[in-house]
Amino acid sequence: MWRTKKFNDFIDNISKKGKKVWGAYSIIGIGAAVVGMVTVFYFLFSNAVKVLLSPEPSPGVGFVIPGVTVPFWYSLIGLIVVLMVHEGSHGIIARANNISLKSVGLALFVVLPGAFVEPDEEELKKTSRLTRMKVYAAGSMANFVTALVAFVLIMAVINPLLTPSGIQIVSIEESSGAFGFLSQGDIITEINGVKIETLQNFYDLMKDTNPGDTLNIKTDKGTFDILLKEHPTEAGKGYIGIVTSQNFNSPVNMKILTPISGVLYWVFLLNFNIGLINLFPLPFLFDGGKIFKEIVDIKFSEANSNAIQKVFAFIGILLFAINILPSFL
Repeated sequence: MWRTKKFNDFIDNISKKGKKVWGAYSIIGIGAAVVGMVTVFYFLFSNAVKVLLSPEPSPGVGFVIPGVTVPFWYSLIGLIVVLMVHEGSHGIIARANNISLKSVGLALFVVLPGAFVEPDEEELKKTSRLTRMKVYAAGSMANFVTALVAFVLIMAVINPLLTPSGIQIVSIEESSGAFGFLSQGDIITEINGVKIETLQNFYDLMKDTNPGDTLNIKTDKGTFDILLKEHPTEAGKGYIGIVTSQNFNSPVNMKILTPISGVLYWVFLLNFNIGLINLFPLPFLFDGGKIFKEIVDIKFSEANSNAIQKVFAFIGILLFAINILPSFL
């Protein structure tokens, strides 16, 4: 863990510019936080029910480990952006409300990067309940804004530069009729004389196939006749035995466009999801828990408020455990 005060002046300068804007940003952040709390609680609860009742459940929560559970460089850059905007936003809103910062820092847990901004806890406690909620909600608000910016860049800048141009073979099942004919990396452009430009074109065509059918598949490496087997999970449906992804053409060099697109996608995905999970009303751990405490304290006595928080802590830990369990199994 590394602490410094070198960035305090930088955060100070940003917080002093456009205080009205930061004020509006903070209020919107509280509203977004409340909506986020309800959303993430509903998602984890409903998915926990599916995990318990479904014979083949999908995990609702997975660990973000660059190079293990997610692509290394794209996700690492995405995580760094998550941390910078999240902690920076906490610091800016704290200073905009005249709360001192003790330090700014970086941390490393095994191989996972971390960052933090430390507002003066005593000053924070002495401020109004609304101010504390503004500071707590600022982190996830910054993540949502960053996710929105990345999404707009993908939709308005990246996507218009991409033209679907066939589907690429990612892998081939050795026991399939395609093995030995098609190869990983081949791009399928036509099947039985029908142009295949998108994955949806491919899915639509495969719906009407049967085991024993022969498909004439045109690729960038040649044309092949492939005998279909029966789909392993859908009786009576034809099965090639390949995993595919969308292939694109672009006027911009794909060696440049692909990494930019990849970084933007993971910046969007990680900022949105981590920002949302951070709003789970789990007391003492997430920002959502701190906001939840402030809301509960308004309506209940200290003793009742503490009891409610303990109940939610138990429910929260249980929900996370159930959602994470399938990823271990």
